[in-house]
Amino acid sequence: MKNDTPADCETLNEQALKSYAGGNLEKAVMLWRQALALSPDHTEVNIYLAAALRALGDNDAAAMHYERALRLQPGVPVVHYNLGNIRQDQGAWEEAAAHYLAALSQRPDFGLAAYNLANIYRDQGRLQDSIRYYRMSITADPGHAASYNNLGNALKHRGDLAQAIACYEQALHYQPDYADALYNLGNAFYEMQDFASALNWFDRAGIRDASARALYCSYRSAQFEEFRSRLKVLLQASPHHSPQVATLVAHHAVNFKVENNYDFCPRPFEFVYHESLPQLAAPDSPLRTALLRDIELAAIDEREQGRLHHGVQSSGNLFYREEASFKALGELVRDHFNHYLSRYKNSDCELIRAFPQSREFESSWYIRMRQGGHLTSHIHESGWISGAVYLKLPRRPEGSQEGCFELSVHGDDYPVVAGAGEFVSKVLPLAVGDIVLFPASLFHRTVPFAADEERICVAFDLKPAKPSDAGSGQ
Repeated sequence: MKNDTPADCETLNEQALKSYAGGNLEKAVMLWRQALALSPDHTEVNIYLAAALRALGDNDAAAMHYERALRLQPGVPVVHYNLGNIRQDQGAWEEAAAHYLAALSQRPDFGLAAYNLANIYRDQGRLQDSIRYYRMSITADPGHAASYNNLGNALKHRGDLAQAIACYEQALHYQPDYADALYNLGNAFYEMQDFASALNWFDRAGIRDASARALYCSYRSAQFEEFRSRLKVLLQASPHHSPQVATLVAHHAVNFKVENNYDFCPRPFEFVYHESLPQLAAPDSPLRTALLRDIELAAIDEREQGRLHHGVQSSGNLFYREEASFKALGELVRDHFNHYLSRYKNSDCELIRAFPQSREFESSWYIRMRQGGHLTSHIHESGWISGAVYLKLPRRPEGSQEGCFELSVHGDDYPVVAGAGEFVSKVLPLAVGDIVLFPASLFHRTVPFAADEERICVAFDLKPAKPSDAGSGQ
C-alpha cells in the first residue's frame, strides 16, 4: 500500500503506531486523525485508525474508516474481515456475511473469516452452509479448536452424534483444557442417555450449567443419594438461578414427599401467561400471513429433534434472521416478556426477583407438525422463561385435548418411586394467535392430534444476556 503523502503525515503515523504499541490508544487516535487531516486518502492510516477506534469500542467510527479504506483499495481481505466483525457485533448479519465472503474470495485460506461466516450461517439456520465453512476454516488452520467444536455442534444438530463426538475429541486434541468441548461431549452423551459418561465430562468442564446437567445425570439414573449429595453442594455454592435444578428439586420433592427448597420458582403454575395477540389472531392478519409464507419459503435447514414426532424443527435462531416478519415477531414477543415481568414484578421468587434488565433470546425456532404430530415432555435447560406463539392449529374434536399444550412437574422419563406424591399437570387449550409464556423449569409437551392438518408454532427462550463473542475467532 504505497501512498504519495507529505512527510509530516508519515511522521504522525509513526508516532501513532508507537503510541498504539504502548497501549495509549487515545493518543494514537488523536495522531492518526491529525495525519488524515493532512492526507484523507491514506489507506493504511484509515485502517490503523479504524482498528484503534474498534479497540476503544467506537464501532460506528471504525466502520466508517474501514469503508473509506475499501473505497481507496478494495482488495484488502483483512479490512473486509474486520468490517464483518463489526457488522456481526451490530447484528447486521447479511452485511457481515457479505464482508466475510469478500475476504474469502480474495484470500481463500482466511480461516477466521470462514469460521465467523460459519457462525452466522449457524445462527440463521443454514446448517449445511455452516458445516461447509467450519470445514473450510479447519482446512486453513487444522489446529483451530473452536472450529472443530462448532462443527461438532452443527453435526449434532444434523443428527450425526458419532461425527460430532469425533470433532469434540479433535478439539481437545489441540486444546486439552477446552471447556466448551468438554461440555459439548457431556451433552452428546447426555442425548445418548449414557449418563455415566456424560456426568464425567460435565464434571471436567465445570462451565455454564455443567453442575446442573451432572445433577440431572445422577437423578435420571436413579442415583438418589448421589443426587442429594451433589444438590447439597450446589445449594450452598450457587444462587437459585437454574431452571434445570428447579425441575429436578420439584420432581424430587413430589417423588419423596419432601420440601422443595429451591427458590427459582417453587410454584411455577402461578407464572403461566396465556394471552391472545390481536396482531396474529385476526383471520386476515398480515403478520401471520407473512410469517407462514417465510416459514414455507425461507432457506432454513431443519435440525434433528429426537422428541418431535411427525414434524420438523428449524435450525438456528429465527430472530437473528433478516426477514421482516421474524424481526416483527421478535419485537412483539419482547413486548410480552415485558408485560410478563411487569405482571409478576412483586413475586417473591428468583425467577422474577433476579431476572436482569439485560436479556436475550437463547434461541427461537419454528415447529411444523402434521397428522399424528406431537412433542414429548421436556424442558429448555438454558432458558429462564420459555414460550411459543401459535400460527396454525388443527381442528380439535369437541371435548378433546388433541393438539393442546400440557405443562407438568413430571416428564422426560424421570424416575418415579413407589409411594410418590401427585405430579400436577395443566392443559392449555389454544387458539391461533395465542402466546404462552412460562417458567423454563416446567415440563411441557404437545398432545398428539389426529386431524389431517398442519400445526405451526414459533417457540423461544429468554435468558440473561451474556457479552457477545462475535468475531473473536476464539
